[in-house]
Amino acid sequence: MIPDPRVITRAINKRKATTVMLITALSIAPVFSSYADTQGIFELNMETYPTVPAANDILKKVFSDNSDSASETTGILTENNASVSETIDAADVTINASDETTEAVEEIAVAATEAIEETETTAVDSTDMSQVDDGPTVPADYFKTEEELLWELENKAWIEEQLRLQNEALHALQIGEFFKDSVLVGDSVAEGFNLYAMRNPAFPIFQNLKFLTKVSYSVHNAFMSSSYNPRFQGAQMYAWDSMRLMGIKHVYTFFGLNDLGSGVDNTVAQYLKYIARVQQEIPDIKITIVSTTPMYKGSEKKALNNANIRALNAEMAELAAQNGWGYIDIASRLCDSDGCLAKQYCSDKYVHQNNSAYQIWQAAFEEYAEAHLEDSYDNA
Repeated sequence: MIPDPRVITRAINKRKATTVMLITALSIAPVFSSYADTQGIFELNMETYPTVPAANDILKKVFSDNSDSASETTGILTENNASVSETIDAADVTINASDETTEAVEEIAVAATEAIEETETTAVDSTDMSQVDDGPTVPADYFKTEEELLWELENKAWIEEQLRLQNEALHALQIGEFFKDSVLVGDSVAEGFNLYAMRNPAFPIFQNLKFLTKVSYSVHNAFMSSSYNPRFQGAQMYAWDSMRLMGIKHVYTFFGLNDLGSGVDNTVAQYLKYIARVQQEIPDIKITIVSTTPMYKGSEKKALNNANIRALNAEMAELAAQNGWGYIDIASRLCDSDGCLAKQYCSDKYVHQNNSAYQIWQAAFEEYAEAHLEDSYDNA
């Protein structure tokens, strides 16, 4: 009798080829173990093989119920010279002899499958779970409370603010260091910046920037007598001598308003003479020209006018570029639409300036330092 194909299909689908092999081993081996021992074909250690509960009982019941095939089966089991393969073939014939035998195979298959699944479950349980992929990782803050998350955000904001303040402080220190051993020389307008600095000593640029300024000081009278020059430590001396004693390495010059009465060309020539004298005393000194600031509208006097101021600034900017000097343009920042000193920056309707104007000066100096910080590091 041919076994029902559906039974075989179901058995194969349970564990395919592996399950069929295990079913055979699990069902046939225990049934014939006692007879195999008797014949001396092989010695089967029952502890070596995982057995299916009640598999022997199921087969014995089937064999006893089918009297036609029982004698054949008995012959198979008692034949002294039968081989293992012959025994299995005979068992197949017996199993195929009836529908009940087929159902028994199904029961054995189910029992074998359950045994396999139990074995696999045990294997999984004993597996190192650290090697098992659990899928997407849960975010670290997934189980945090709202209060904890809020605290972390506040803490992060505090840290970022501290870093910002630290960076600002470091930057301020760098700006202050840029003006170390530096001095601004000039007339009464430059003196106004000195007074502004004295009122605002906390700003970085005023930590190190020094001043040699005096009312009516010019590149013309600087050579006449030391009495026309700014004082240093209570003594009257030429500005270049004061710079040498101060250890100055960088000079910022502001001239023109007390010089342009003699014309633009004469002022430029005298300006260059002044710079040369400073360089003679301090050969390696750096030079930066600060542009001459404009006059209040209506205050111009003959050669001292805004047109000549603009011409002087153009000449000095060109010379600075040619000689490798620095140049700070403050004048254009203080002009109104007519090119005159803007009303909001003038203190006397002439040339002198107020705090608002000197805030522009401060910003211009700081921006100049910003632009040249890297240069100062290279020359350090």
